[in-house]
Formats: sequence, C-alpha cells, structure tokens
Amino acid sequence: MNYTAKFFQALLLLIPAISAEQDWTGSQLVNLPKSEKPVHLFNGKDLTGWQGWDKYWTVVEGTIRGANEEAVPSSTYLFSKPSFRNFRLLLEVKQTRSKKHSTMHSAIAALGEVKSDKGGNDYGFRGHLLMFCNDWGIWDAYRRNRIEPKGHGGQLKIKTENVGDWNRVEIVAIENRIRFVNNGELVFDFTDSPEMLRASPVGLQLHANGQPQEFFFRGLVITENPEDQLVTLNAGE
Repeated sequence: MNYTAKFFQALLLLIPAISAEQDWTGSQLVNLPKSEKPVHLFNGKDLTGWQGWDKYWTVVEGTIRGANEEAVPSSTYLFSKPSFRNFRLLLEVKQTRSKKHSTMHSAIAALGEVKSDKGGNDYGFRGHLLMFCNDWGIWDAYRRNRIEPKGHGGQLKIKTENVGDWNRVEIVAIENRIRFVNNGELVFDFTDSPEMLRASPVGLQLHANGQPQEFFFRGLVITENPEDQLVTLNAGE
C-alpha cells in the first residue's frame, strides 16, 4: 500500500471518532428508557422552532451561537416554540474564554414564563435559570435570588466544568424536583414549592452584559414525562 492510500485509510478511521465527539447527545439516546420519545429541538441547520432576537442568535457549523459585541441591556433568550413541564433535556454547551470575552454564565430557562423586559426586549423570562459555565446553580428570576445552592454568596465553581470547551448536560425536571448533571457528575438535586413551577418554553440565555460574550449550543434533545432516573450520571467523558 502506497503512502497516499495509507493516508486516506487513516483519515477514514478518524471520521467516526470525530462524528461521535460532535454527536454526544445522539449517542445517549440508546440509554433512554423505552417509554421516552426523543424530540430534536434543533435541526442543526437553522432556527426553525425557535424565537429570539436575530442579532444575538445564529447557526454556526451545526451549533446555535449566542453572542454580543455591544452591551446587552437585559438578559435575553432564544426560546423553543413548544412549552414543557416534565422533561429530560440533553445538550452540550461551550463558553468562549478569552481576554476579550466576559466570563458571565449562561443558563437554561425553564418552568416559568416569557415576558417583555426593559430596553425593548420581547424575549425576557421570569422563572428558573439553570446556570452553567463559570457559575453553576439555580437563579430564580421570580424571587430575584439564588436558590441553589442556598446561602451561596458568590460564583459556584465545579470540578467537572470543561472550561472553554464542550460541557455535556442532562436536566431532568419532574413535578417540583430538578436535577442537573454535567459531564457525568451530579451538580444539583433541587426541590422547589410546586406553585413556583409551570409549563413554559425552554430558553437559552444570553445574560445582561456590557462586555462581549459568546456561547455555543448543540444537541438539544428533549423527552416529555421522563422516567425518574438520570441516564448520563457517572457516564464521564
């Protein structure tokens, strides 16, 4: 076998590994309970099925990019058109870390309500913000405080965060209990008052900020009325 043939053979061996790395969410679907039917919220091509400010949200190489160069006066979101109450959500998220970019967290908004906000922002939110990247936990935009971990005065850092790289997230919300796994490790298991939770769209957050920030999202597969188990817990990377 000549050098060129060996090169292309080696290249073909690499392709499946690259595809698997880019489709972690898809690889987890075989682990779902048989009662759960996965729905892909993102088609990998455009923002069909989503709504938000076009100037902040685009599709780049099969990912959803949320980014700003100028100041964001109030937190804004890209919302799924359907609403969800009891669900399992699988996704990957990556935060750009550089001297130029802010390290402000992002979040999944869920179990609340879409609302207009100051500064002409029609894509605001009141409810639970399930935070990730540089700060992890739950901020409650109803009560305007951090509710998980309780009493935590500053940013919550976790050892499982892949800083500046892809983080693999599973969120399970059943009744008034919310569990959050990152890269195979449980980040929080939180139970709230039932009246504080309601069906709502799922939102991707771009936080209020005076500095540039950039996040990428991919995967974004959801199931409704999930079984009471975590399919990625201790799965590692």
